[in-house]
Amino acid sequence: MAVLSAAMYYCFLNGAPHQGTERLFYMILAGIFCVSVWAAVMTTIWYIKWLRKKKTELENMVEILIKNADKLDK
Repeated sequence: MAVLSAAMYYCFLNGAPHQGTERLFYMILAGIFCVSVWAAVMTTIWYIKWLRKKKTELENMVEILIKNADKLDK
C-alpha cells in the first residue's frame, strides 16, 4: 500500500507547476492527500480484521450458550 501511495504522489508531482511557490504548495497538499489515503486504507483493513475476530468470538460464545441451554432450563 505504501508503494501505491508513493506512486500516486509521484504522478501528482508530474502534473505540478514547474516553478514558484505553487509547486511547493502543490507538493505539500499532494503529500497530505497520499498519506491520508494510505492511513484510511490501512485503518479500514485493520477494522475489517478486528470485526472478523469479534465475529468469531461471538460465534464461540453462542455455541457455548447453546450447549449449556439445557442446563440453564433445569
